[in-house]
Amino acid sequence: MSSDPAPNADVTVAEVMTAAIARRLAEKETVFQGFASPLPTVALRMANERNGVTHLSASGGVNSQPEAVPVSTESAHLLEGATAHFTSPEAFDLAARGGVDVMFVGGAQVDRLGRLNNTIAGSWDEPKVKFGGGGGSGSLLSLVDEAWAWRTEHRARSLPAEVDFTTAQGNLTYLVTPLCEFVRRDGELRAVSLHPGISRETVRERTSWEVTFDDPRRTVPPNESELALMEHVDPDRVRRSGFTDLEPLEA
Repeated sequence: MSSDPAPNADVTVAEVMTAAIARRLAEKETVFQGFASPLPTVALRMANERNGVTHLSASGGVNSQPEAVPVSTESAHLLEGATAHFTSPEAFDLAARGGVDVMFVGGAQVDRLGRLNNTIAGSWDEPKVKFGGGGGSGSLLSLVDEAWAWRTEHRARSLPAEVDFTTAQGNLTYLVTPLCEFVRRDGELRAVSLHPGISRETVRERTSWEVTFDDPRRTVPPNESELALMEHVDPDRVRRSGFTDLEPLEA
């Protein structure tokens, strides 16, 4: 197939983000995907089919092959076609032994130092909002080689200079949002890629810290081959779930 970008009518920022993650996964070996991670799950299934990346799902399946990615990544469907099953203690043990290259994490807040908050918004004594909690992220972030975060929105209140509460911190090295990609360098998350049509000013306006731009490139939309594979592993397009604004990319 052609390596040219796919038709814009079929590409939104969800496809841009999924392709960006899948490309980064090409040189990884073992990757753990946590709960509530539909978009990373699609990227991981692409990387598994194209590059043989070992996909560990939070449901306990190794290289699962469901007919379609379920909206809930806690679904038992993510055990279908698995080459093996594992328990949560086994996943923690594998991470402690250095066997997990990347773990995907989500954060209600992610700050400039790569700390995650999935606990509360506001003060501990008088919280404005209580989130669902961090699960095993507080333990795992310091054990895995790298943690990668993703968000379906990019707003100042969810990307503060300092999180309201540190649920987890450790080896978070990468964050992708609907506006850009960040990589942690010299202790802070720096913008290294801007998605099509996104300006530096937009990123500045929607981020609470003073963003450092490390000579950012343009994120390349998925080409025809990548989009075909994306549609193959995710025909129901659950990668688009959780986004509030998904307009096709402008030509």
